[in-house]
Amino acid sequence: MILTNWLKKINMREKSEETQKQILDAAKKIFAAKGLAGARMQEIADEAGINKALLHYYYRNKEKLFEQVFEGAIRKLLGPLASFLADDSELFTKIRNLCHHYYNVLIEYPFIPIFVLSEASANPDRFLRLMKFEGVVEAKEKTRMQIQQYINEGKIRPIDPRELLWNIMSLCIFPIVSRPIAVEILYSNDDVSEVLKQRADRVADFVIQSIKM
Repeated sequence: MILTNWLKKINMREKSEETQKQILDAAKKIFAAKGLAGARMQEIADEAGINKALLHYYYRNKEKLFEQVFEGAIRKLLGPLASFLADDSELFTKIRNLCHHYYNVLIEYPFIPIFVLSEASANPDRFLRLMKFEGVVEAKEKTRMQIQQYINEGKIRPIDPRELLWNIMSLCIFPIVSRPIAVEILYSNDDVSEVLKQRADRVADFVIQSIKM
């Protein structure tokens, strides 16, 4: 009897974890397509293959669900980012790794930039706490010192290290944000997807060439 109850509890826990994963996967897909404002809980429930009442059992409202999806995504973005910034890679390799990391995560979570802008305005403390938790602030200083060393040794032209990092972020983030416009005036939807897959190396090449002596 005790063993049976124990197995039932394990089975219920596994089902609960599986259901939550289904919900988060579905929410990520719907939020990526429609954003926070355009997404509907019914759509997420349908995508997850559950009823809306069960969705509300796990997540009281759309905002709470979005926060969990966003927090998981931002940790996925910032955790490896801290590692890249803190490692001992040669600077140009580090730039290329950063570009690939940004694009890999932002293609999977295209709503991150828009939500970051919203959070930065409405709740900056929570976002900054996440950054500090993931070690980005400390790791950034190591890369800043590395950039300054390359400047001092004449390997790259003089540039404010903060501006270089900002340029990399801007070149990686803006194409994700502006994708709907690019689809309308520059590419088909399939074409822009292919361009984004290849863009990490192109951005890295552009940045590296712009600072080489």
